[in-house]
Amino acid sequence: MRSSVKIPPVLMSKVCVICCAVVLLCSCAAQQEMSEKNTDKAVRKISRFVVLPTEIPVDADRKFSSSEAGNLRKGALYIDSVLADELKTVQGAQILNAVQMDGFSTKVTGNRLDMIRDIGQKLHCEAVLMTVLNRYHQREGGDYAADNPASASFLLQLVRVEDGQVIWQGNFDETQETLLSNLFSFGKARDRGFKWVSVEELVRQGVHERLASCPYIN
Repeated sequence: MRSSVKIPPVLMSKVCVICCAVVLLCSCAAQQEMSEKNTDKAVRKISRFVVLPTEIPVDADRKFSSSEAGNLRKGALYIDSVLADELKTVQGAQILNAVQMDGFSTKVTGNRLDMIRDIGQKLHCEAVLMTVLNRYHQREGGDYAADNPASASFLLQLVRVEDGQVIWQGNFDETQETLLSNLFSFGKARDRGFKWVSVEELVRQGVHERLASCPYIN
């Protein structure tokens, strides 16, 4: 009689676990490869884009004081300078100043899509980067004792010229908090030297972080 070899239950259990692990790893690797391929297809780098001057919102329901309007105008100019500095080494980026923008504005109907298409045709770009500044408040106080912290809010949008579609956006809205009021802000507080930063420092960090997250221009 032919004797059968019996495999101990413990060994059989280990073999099953190993086989399952191999199958799972192969499946995960296949899914990751497929995901990377889909990502490569979905995100194509923009070869040329135009950066428009920062806008200030115009809303009949929102009343700006003269000082607040002045802060927004000052903040818009500062963001323009930060964008120019951040994108100076990015190939294909073209900064459009306010004077150049006026030249386009007189030739279009005022419709946003018409304006974008006109800029795209004239400057031969694939997309435009638009910025809207909603809040810009300077810190009141010193580095280690502030009566009112710096506060800013702005929105970056990358708009495709072909159809006016927003293909990426980065929103920034922050009022600096104390470490005790928000323990989760420890990382930011450490990076900022546990100091109260100016609104310029707050905005520069926000612009840098948002642009770094844009897959179309990095």
